Amino acid sequence: MIDIHCHILPGVDDGSRRIDESIEMAKIYIENGIEKIIATPHYIEDINPATFEENKIVLENLKKALKDEGLELEVYLGNEIYASPNTLEHIMEKRVATLNGTKYVLVEMPMFDVPMYMENIIYELCIKGYAPIIAHPERNSKIQEDPNILYEFLTRGALAQLNLPSIEGRYGEASKRTGELLLKHNMIHFVGTDAHSPRSRSPRVKKSLGILKDLVDDEIFKNITYVNGEALLENKPISIDEPIKYEEKKGFFSFIKSKFKIF
Repeated sequence: MIDIHCHILPGVDDGSRRIDESIEMAKIYIENGIEKIIATPHYIEDINPATFEENKIVLENLKKALKDEGLELEVYLGNEIYASPNTLEHIMEKRVATLNGTKYVLVEMPMFDVPMYMENIIYELCIKGYAPIIAHPERNSKIQEDPNILYEFLTRGALAQLNLPSIEGRYGEASKRTGELLLKHNMIHFVGTDAHSPRSRSPRVKKSLGILKDLVDDEIFKNITYVNGEALLENKPISIDEPIKYEEKKGFFSFIKSKFKIF
């Protein structure tokens, strides 16, 4: 597996606090069979404003520490960019990193909303030759209510990344259910751990990977855990299946509810 979303860089956001925690996370990655990861510290304007250049220095220090420990974990640099009207500007000014310097960009939406300008961000990024990847859409409450919000973004050129712990139920039943639905409707192209520490939000995903293997066929499993991630790292295009629009199953009781409001 290639993890395209994690917070292993020490002391730059709400992820790893110190280099020793990052080393512990690295050991867990290796134990879970993961040898390549992209460090994606938060970039939230005025809140987590660490720049690309600052993060590069932290990454080099981490790589040296990993080498000193004899840990064979390849770590690349990116950002998890909190969506704002200035997202494209921040990328063009190199305040933030694309994923491993490629055309691929990891973008995060608020958990409880879909910004009105999100469609415009996708349009602007695509026009400039970038490939926006929406981070953990299964955790967004609006997409939980209406998965076709994500479907519309995908038809406009976006891609999507699932947090593996979601399908294990670590973020609650709604995220689990939505993650499963998005997988079944060809709306997920990458997976990530979104690991923040060696403890509660760790890279321990063996169980999640086992669940994923039961949810999708072997080809999709291979693509979203490894093939697409490898193509991303090499800045190559990925081959994707058309997303399937979600059609809510309407039963008799759904009809009754639509006719009569229950307070």
